[in-house]
Amino acid sequence: MPIRFESVERAARILSPLQDFKPVSQTIEHRKDPLTRRSVIVIKGRMDYVKRFIESDDKSLDELYKSTQADCPFCPSFVQAKAPKFIPEIAPEGRIQVGDAACFPSLFAHEDFNALVVPSPTHEMGLNEFSSGMLVDGFKACLQYFERVRAWRAEARYAAIAMNFLPPAGSTVAHTHIQALASDIPIHSIAELLEKSKAYFEEHGTSYWSDLVETENRLGIRHLGSFGDVYWLTPFAPMGLAEAQAIVSGKSSLDRLSDADLNGLAEGIVRVLRFYHDIGVRAFNAAIYSGLLGDENDYFNVGLRMVLRYGYKPRFVSDVWSLQYLLGEREVYETPEETCAKLRKYFA
Repeated sequence: MPIRFESVERAARILSPLQDFKPVSQTIEHRKDPLTRRSVIVIKGRMDYVKRFIESDDKSLDELYKSTQADCPFCPSFVQAKAPKFIPEIAPEGRIQVGDAACFPSLFAHEDFNALVVPSPTHEMGLNEFSSGMLVDGFKACLQYFERVRAWRAEARYAAIAMNFLPPAGSTVAHTHIQALASDIPIHSIAELLEKSKAYFEEHGTSYWSDLVETENRLGIRHLGSFGDVYWLTPFAPMGLAEAQAIVSGKSSLDRLSDADLNGLAEGIVRVLRFYHDIGVRAFNAAIYSGLLGDENDYFNVGLRMVLRYGYKPRFVSDVWSLQYLLGEREVYETPEETCAKLRKYFA
């Protein structure tokens, strides 16, 4: 079944003081997500204007790391004394260790089951210093946590993995960490993806995600590359700035992922982060979403989305305002095709 990429262009006209009050036309493109029908406004050519907000102040960032390292609860010397421990029903040993990755409960839970995974003992880490091995160990710790949770509470089958890097991305701790979230109640966007994916399969007899991968590979304008069965692209209707998306072919839930799948996700993340670093980005968000743990179906695939966030600096401006936060409309400042053209060389 062909994927429909729908968009409508409009023009916003003003008499601009930047052009001696001559008429200026600005292109506003309204795009629809092919699956959910969620809309996004693409404002072409605005990225050069917002670049100053994306960049961080290096001195302020250095001060952040130095001022937080002395009592960082995620650094190795403090984990034993300051990091919480799991209840015995989940982990009798208190914490879960996979390689260098340490996993323990969040001090302030955001979900019924919420663990934090610290994938590296290094307190200060640039986006160009992430490694796929470090991330794979972190993801394995998340998966082991979900397995322990389900052994105790089998109904906690909705799971997600999230990363928030630095305060502009919502992180309260500077040290790199990963959130593992689980419940018997699905997160809204995951419930929507599952519902829409199942409806698409029932109507067309094919998986939306397989159709999307085939279509994007054929078109080539948003296709980045693949690592095994993990396909990377820039989404037609982005949720955030310079967004990259991954789809794991043939795997409907996190607990079905192989080591090769985890490596494919990690390898892509590392490459996107190198791109972010090179364009001056220092903060980002990423999320991995899943179908029901323990379930296997033909209509859903595990996926990942990651976006850049504005920089860390004294005169901070958020990239999220009422349009996104309260009105539910997304806005980006260059097309995903332009983002893909810049990012693709990192996947070569």
